Amino acid sequence: MTSAPIPGMVLCHLDEIPQDAGKEFIFGEGKKPFRMFVLKYRGEVRAYVNSCTHFQGVPLNPNNIGNFLDKNDASLIYCGVHGSRFDIETGACVSGDCDGVGLESVPVTIVGDQVVM
Repeated sequence: MTSAPIPGMVLCHLDEIPQDAGKEFIFGEGKKPFRMFVLKYRGEVRAYVNSCTHFQGVPLNPNNIGNFLDKNDASLIYCGVHGSRFDIETGACVSGDCDGVGLESVPVTIVGDQVVM
């Protein structure tokens, strides 16, 4: 069963996300939980649905490996499934098998020292 987080839900403390890295959150159980990740880059936080745009439902970090960012360019999100790359600020596809399809953003905000839906 898919279960998305509810608005106002606290995801984590901001310091739980390393600079230039990401943290995954999984909601629900079964074969299709709602997966998302939050990135901290250049002092800003962005969040996206954790799903490969080329093969829907497969997470960008297969086997929960990786921190979502391209190891050679931390301004790009990297899909460990097909090697696609996405702009960290917009989620737009910049290269690979994403066929111009960008990542779906998830609205989050910072309240005090917490990342909140």
